[in-house]
Order: sequence, then C-alpha cells, then structure tokens
Amino acid sequence: MKKNFSILATAALALSAATAASQAQAQAQAYPSKPVTIVVPYSAGGPVDSFIRALGQQLSESWKQPVVVLNKPGANEIIGAEQVAKSAPDGYTLFAGTEAALTMGPHLYKKLPYNVENDFVPISQLISLPLMLFTHKNTPANTVPELVELARKAKAQGKPLSYGSTGAGGIAHLPMVTFEKQEGISMTHVPYRGAANLIPDVIAGQVDVAVLAVSVIEQHVKTGALKPLAVSSETRSAALPKVPTFKEAGVKDIQAIFSIGLLAPKGTPAAVADKLAASTRAVITTPDFRQKNIDAFSYVPVASTPAEYKAFLSSNSKLQAERVKAAGVSLD
Repeated sequence: MKKNFSILATAALALSAATAASQAQAQAQAYPSKPVTIVVPYSAGGPVDSFIRALGQQLSESWKQPVVVLNKPGANEIIGAEQVAKSAPDGYTLFAGTEAALTMGPHLYKKLPYNVENDFVPISQLISLPLMLFTHKNTPANTVPELVELARKAKAQGKPLSYGSTGAGGIAHLPMVTFEKQEGISMTHVPYRGAANLIPDVIAGQVDVAVLAVSVIEQHVKTGALKPLAVSSETRSAALPKVPTFKEAGVKDIQAIFSIGLLAPKGTPAAVADKLAASTRAVITTPDFRQKNIDAFSYVPVASTPAEYKAFLSSNSKLQAERVKAAGVSLD
C-alpha cells in the first residue's frame, strides 16, 4: 500500500511539474499581451533614457504592444529600483539600471529598500559605456605614465593633483580610487553634481583630471579643449580612434566602465525572462539600430543572456565592494 502511495505521489509531482512548465511556456508564448513599462531611474534626455526609449520603440514594433518608458529619477537609482522590486512579477514592469543601483549601492548604503539578488531577475546586460581618462589641454602630461609621474612629483612638492567626479561613490569616482591604488599615487578628490559642472572646471584647469563617458567629452576633445589619455575598454573608441586603451598606454586598466541592464521583479517566469533577453538581443544586433544608437555614441553592444548578466552582476559587485572599501565612502 505504501509503495503504491509513493508511486502515486511521485506521479502527481511529475504531472504538477509538467503542468507548471507547460503553463510557463504558454505564458511566454503569449507575452506580451499588454503594454510593458520600463522604469528608467533618470530624467528624460540623458544617455540611459535615450537608449531605452530607442530600444523600447523597436520592441514595441516587434511585439505589436506599447512600451512605456517611466522616468523615476533620484537617490542614485534607488527610487526606480524600489518601484520595480515591489511590482508584480509578470514581466510587464522592468527596470533599466546601471551599477549605481545594482552593484555599487549595496556597498555604499547600509540599508536599501531592495535586495538585488532576492528582489530581481536579471534579463540582459544591454550595452556597456567605456569611460575615458582626460585632463586639461595645458597639462604637461601627454600619456598615462607621464600623468602618474606628474602626480608623484606634485605630491612630493605638497601640491597634489586633483581629480573630479560626478559624485562620491559614483562611477567617475571609484575607478579613480583604483587608479591611485594601482599606480601608488595620491590625488585630491573633488566631487561635483554631474558632468555639466565638472567639465568646465577641467577645461579651465581648476581640476587636473577626470574620467567620463566618451560621448560626454568627445566634442571637447575634438576642439582641443580637453586632452584624452586613455580609454577604459578592450579596444579603442571608434569616435576617438587615436586615444589608446589603458593596456596600450602601458598601465593596468582601471575598469572605468558602466553598463545599462534590464531586470524584472523576482518571480518573473524564466521563460518570460528568456524571451525578453532574446527580443532585446534581436534589436541590439540589428545593424541599423546599432549604428544609430550604439556606435554613434561609442557604446559597446553586449546583449547578454539572463545567466550571463547574473554572473556579471555577481563579479562586478565584488569589484565595487573592494573599491568602496578602498575609498572609505558611505552614503548613509
């Protein structure tokens, strides 16, 4: 009797699993059957917003369903991330975030209203944005090694070089902490409220160096107002092909790069996440879309799978933890 009961129980479990799998597959095939909202944690018009709007338009055409971009700026992406984390796990509310909310924030804040691992399902790392190390046009340093030597001499003379960032603990700050540590130099950190305030001071020589996205400083480099030293990527930027990579410059890369990724609330069916990843990959790898929305801004296409994006978030979180510790920064 017990044996028969065990057989029946096993069969019931197998049937239940098969039914669940079948339902999930059917749900994925029907997805999306209504408008999809992508929460962008920045104001309209910025690089994250602009890219997601372009992506959303193409997805809408492919799905024959509206894709709504909802801007929820503020608090280093925390506001937008929290909203999506608490949304229904059905694939109809997505989060377009960067390392700020996903791998930096957990180490910069003692308490967050969400947990990246427990509250989100990674969908895809869409693109990465390399940053470029640059200085003002009158600096005597023309290469990264020359900048390092200049920084050592300036420190010895009691007048250390300064570097600007778009905020303590941000993507333009922590890579410079890595740079100082790797090269054994010490500079003075000057935080700003965004690149718009930082760039004019570097041009004027009020601040010596900084790292920002290639697309942000490209025009100033081309006019000669800023001097680029190295780009943090495996290959040179198509927009500024004369600028070497850190490796070509003879120093270790400081990994000054950030990415835009797509995530859904925890509990979103894996089949839906896979379909989302495949849909975004189809758009990103389209030559016309890539030329207009990726190559034109010196971005790097990634279009990873959910598993690949999960692995990236894990490894990047470890990197950011080391940087935050070295910087001694806390934003609480």
